[in-house]
Amino acid sequence: MDVLNELPSTDFDQLVRTEDHVGKIKSMLRLESDEVKIVGIWGSAGIGKTTIARALYNQVSSNFELKFYKENLGGMFRRISLDPISLKSHLENELHSGILDYRDMKIPDLQEAQFRIMHQRVLLILDDVCSEEIQALANLIQYLKFGSKVIMTNENLFTLMHNGIDQIYKVAFPSSEEALQIFSYSAFGQSSPPRGYLEHANEVANLIAPFPLALKILGSALRGKSKEEWTMAPAKLKTYVDVTDIEKAIRFAYDGLSENHKTLFFSLGDSSYWSKNGLYSLSALNSYIRRDWDIEKGVQTLADMALISISRGDGDLIMMHYLVKLMCRRLTYFN
Repeated sequence: MDVLNELPSTDFDQLVRTEDHVGKIKSMLRLESDEVKIVGIWGSAGIGKTTIARALYNQVSSNFELKFYKENLGGMFRRISLDPISLKSHLENELHSGILDYRDMKIPDLQEAQFRIMHQRVLLILDDVCSEEIQALANLIQYLKFGSKVIMTNENLFTLMHNGIDQIYKVAFPSSEEALQIFSYSAFGQSSPPRGYLEHANEVANLIAPFPLALKILGSALRGKSKEEWTMAPAKLKTYVDVTDIEKAIRFAYDGLSENHKTLFFSLGDSSYWSKNGLYSLSALNSYIRRDWDIEKGVQTLADMALISISRGDGDLIMMHYLVKLMCRRLTYFN
């Protein structure tokens, strides 16, 4: 299942500046108004657009009769080659099913589905949409009424503007102080480093650009490590050349994994979506991972390190950020 009406269980209270971002987007949406609003969330990959969209959904979805959060829409459909008509059909059924909570079932009567959606207040959040997908969904979005709201995230400002989305919220990089807070939450579970670790934490955090994704992965990889390991971290990070700052953080975390965790990581990197139950039936895992090794705990370890995220809903959906997936494939090639 890849429908995310139940979102990953994340402690949003500990996400630096998320509340500030959400408050500004809520103002743009004019939630109290009966006007249909479409707002874009724009920013670099790994800067936290999806995190903000999740938090927004959690806060405001109870105000809507119908709601649907579709994460990584683009990543799902860009893997298959579809003509415009087939793409439109795929996406419309996907969204009608999600909005009406049919889950993976095909909508039996499209006209009835459209009628229901037209006469109720709808919240629709679409993560990582490309231009072709926005165009394919244009008809569905046009018949939303009664104060329905649509939020779309994208890395490309032109994609949003070219498709008529003129209200756009830019997610800026966190300040150095905020970056250290994000890093500290991941590494220590608190907003600032404990006594004796401030200098080390500052040095490590300053070696990468302030992408929240990279800071979370790097901080998680250093969680519980000794001062000696913290001291050695900067030198190790500097050995990763010809890669982006986010890739440095992923590589650092990967190098600290056990062989079983690395095998699991590579296996998950082969697909954006695996159910946890499905993992047990994968012959590749049975072949390469010891039978007495707890795969479920392994999955949780990767989630704790921010290398994957888990939706605690029906089927426990496992997702991997596409930047992590790209690095995973690169590591697979060189191993």
